[in-house]
Amino acid sequence: MPGHPPLPQETRDRIADAIRRDPTPTQRAIAAEFGVSVSTVYRVAADYDLADSWEDRREQTEAATAARAADLAKRRTELQSGLLDDIAILRKKLFGDVVHLHVVKVDPTAEEVRETVLPAGPADWRATMGAITGAVRETTNLARLEADTSGAGAASNMLEQFEASLRIARHDRERLSRDDGPAE
Repeated sequence: MPGHPPLPQETRDRIADAIRRDPTPTQRAIAAEFGVSVSTVYRVAADYDLADSWEDRREQTEAATAARAADLAKRRTELQSGLLDDIAILRKKLFGDVVHLHVVKVDPTAEEVRETVLPAGPADWRATMGAITGAVRETTNLARLEADTSGAGAASNMLEQFEASLRIARHDRERLSRDDGPAE
């Protein structure tokens, strides 16, 4: 690399040994340990045919991400179900009676709570319909999010496959350029 002295063979060997450790440290941890860049660690790994040393960790991350996504989907479903139950309760209240509580002074030192039961009126209908509308909107948003999330998973998988094919092509290109390079 221009501007950087070549990495001594002893350092390259030590980096390769660090990559072989079990469990394999992250590329960043190895880079910090030896004071080199992450790309240098990757180049050394490729030179020593250790570039796939981090595959297990990637699979663990993917599995954890999938588990988290499934948990979030379950929570969204539970929330959506709860909202639908709330909508049913609100619809029953829409044309039911409304209980009004009034605090009435009986004498200067005492108060009493009295209730009046009246049929629901326009203000009550408006407030209840507002609550129903909000719950329906959120239920719809949750359903839309669930549909978008499952579609995003397919797109993400396609991008991961594309990235993997690029990585393999790069690895093959680097190996060929090493093999075709000048003999020492």
